Amino acid sequence: MTMEISAIIPTYHRPVDLNKCLESILRQTLLPDEVILIDDGDLGGFPMRERLEARGIECVYFQKSIPGVTESRNKAAEIARGELLVFLEDDVVLFDNYIEELIRVYREYDQDGQLGGVGGIIDNESLSVFERVFERIPFILFGISGWREGRVLRSGFATDYGRTGFPISKVEPVDFLLGGVSSFKREVFEHYQFSNRYRSASGYGQGEDKEFSYRVSKRYRLLVNPAARLCHYPAPKKNFNRFIKGRAFVLSRYYFFVESVKRSPLDWFFFWYAVLGYVLYAATRVLLTFRKKEWQRLKGTLAGVMDIIRQRKLDSL
Repeated sequence: MTMEISAIIPTYHRPVDLNKCLESILRQTLLPDEVILIDDGDLGGFPMRERLEARGIECVYFQKSIPGVTESRNKAAEIARGELLVFLEDDVVLFDNYIEELIRVYREYDQDGQLGGVGGIIDNESLSVFERVFERIPFILFGISGWREGRVLRSGFATDYGRTGFPISKVEPVDFLLGGVSSFKREVFEHYQFSNRYRSASGYGQGEDKEFSYRVSKRYRLLVNPAARLCHYPAPKKNFNRFIKGRAFVLSRYYFFVESVKRSPLDWFFFWYAVLGYVLYAATRVLLTFRKKEWQRLKGTLAGVMDIIRQRKLDSL
């Protein structure tokens, strides 16, 4: 079973990180047929083009005038020639067998043609002592998180990967995939696109990958393969604002709940109970750390709650 593979990398002013990502692609045991670079910055061209093309990898460079990761992913899916689209971020470094492990799942688990996406795992993320003690248990009690990773809860919140202490250890079905560590069949984009509604005022996406893949899961199966691993080295984000982040988090969960999760009036109880838990969590962080950034996050969270209650400014994050 031979499938053409397109690796997709949205990028924005991170040339050093991008080069490390491209180096890890060159080390892959299974090389992609093409790499699509969607540039929201000023690279001016495709770095390492000669080395990639010498290995038989076609290099496609596209520079956008309107920045945003959702637009970048949608544009890349539009121009990709591969049957399988591997979505990455410009600040990740792949284990040498990352792509091979993703593709192996399609070959072994897609006998009925209903497998729509396969995700991997971020290897270098771990919970701090604070998160283990003061986050995990309250999050479960308030329905902000659960026991099984990759699952969407009735509250509209979800259990992220690497946050439970009981990580996925084999190929398993999930409700959602993370954007920078995921892959999809190109045919998925004949029915779905990433939503621009989940783009925050700072320009960064907030839960758009979760929302997109959860919609996809209603038509296709999604699987995670823990043997497909990469490391994520997030660079400091420009114009990062904790107030905007806190507000965007609450509003993105509201959009997701209303548009994709809510099934009955009773579900509102679970949503607001989880929101209450998150507000208490944000307030606790302020009291325990006395950091200005945590105070800004709490103010943003409360602003988002008030926007929902008053039904104002709900057209954007």
